[in-house]
Amino acid sequence: MRYLYQTEDKYNKVKKLYFEREAQVHHLQNTLANQRLSQSRTSLDDSEYTARFSRLEGLISQLAFAIRKNWKRIPDFLEKAVNKEAMATGKHEMTAVGRAFISHWLVSEIFEKYFHPDLDIVLSQQLQRIYHNIRRNVPYSQSAEEEENLQSKVINWRLTTLEGLQDQLRSPEAVQNNETLIELLNHSLADDLAGLLQDPPPPDLQSSIPMIVELAVKIAVHLPCESREVMVDYYWPGTLFSQDLMKVETGIPVLTNPIEAPKESPSDEGSIKSTGIKASIMDEDQLDDMREKDDKGRRGMFGGLMGGSQTLKKPMPATIDPRAVRGSNERAGGSQTQLGKESGRETPTLMKEERVRMCVGVSVQIRGRSVLTKAPVYAMTS
Repeated sequence: MRYLYQTEDKYNKVKKLYFEREAQVHHLQNTLANQRLSQSRTSLDDSEYTARFSRLEGLISQLAFAIRKNWKRIPDFLEKAVNKEAMATGKHEMTAVGRAFISHWLVSEIFEKYFHPDLDIVLSQQLQRIYHNIRRNVPYSQSAEEEENLQSKVINWRLTTLEGLQDQLRSPEAVQNNETLIELLNHSLADDLAGLLQDPPPPDLQSSIPMIVELAVKIAVHLPCESREVMVDYYWPGTLFSQDLMKVETGIPVLTNPIEAPKESPSDEGSIKSTGIKASIMDEDQLDDMREKDDKGRRGMFGGLMGGSQTLKKPMPATIDPRAVRGSNERAGGSQTQLGKESGRETPTLMKEERVRMCVGVSVQIRGRSVLTKAPVYAMTS
């Protein structure tokens, strides 16, 4: 009889312990769900990002086509990707040069430089540097779990920072900060292009640059407000081709007589020699940015394991971008129709070890999830 009482008592204790633990598990699950729900913010959906970047690429192509005959020198980072006779002819290859330079400028001078366009310019730059340093100063992720933890750290920091800056973002000064930044960027892009173009600069600069800059800034306003990482990337000459992040264009002369002959054996590990920029003239910040892009590619291999999709610049599964930029150009008529002819056609695949000759647009992706826009590139063999 005593044995039965002891057994029943043990059973009741185990049962009580089980339900207590079950209640704790449910509480933790609810807490985690509420936390994720509170941080689930989407400023623009995928289709809106795709549409805006498509329009931005169309504006860039218009300006590049308008100034194709006005170049006096090739940007330094493109010298290994452009034939010596390209400026003399001023045709398809120079349109590609214009698209490449402006796309690169927007990424380096807007998307990678400012945390939020409505903040004070200096503060915005400092916060963006902190954002880059969070990723730059950690070891390479050895697993999908480590990459996911790093991504959560970055997103939580960004959202918390935005919450702490709401008084500034909602103040009257925010509008003034935005307008000041746009004006500064307009002058900066105009000056940088004027230094590469014949004097006097073509009149198209004054009408096209403000539209490009304003649209890019409007896109940049939404990026930090997301509870996901929307990455905008530009790829240097010599980067290994990734079918998941890039789409190939044709229609320019084959690279047979580059302005600057490429050096042998570019190091894929360092990725600095393969960019076509001389390391001797790069300052410390530029070198850090190059190393960060290499870090993104390495982490991308692990990030792809999380969502079964795509993260960064190394080949991973991704959805194919269905948009057709040149279609919008053709509907615009006039020079747009001719521009569509110059853009060339996309080819389906390239050899595994093919490298980028010239990137003439940007890629847009949700880190760890999907690719929204593939970067249009010309291959070394084209």
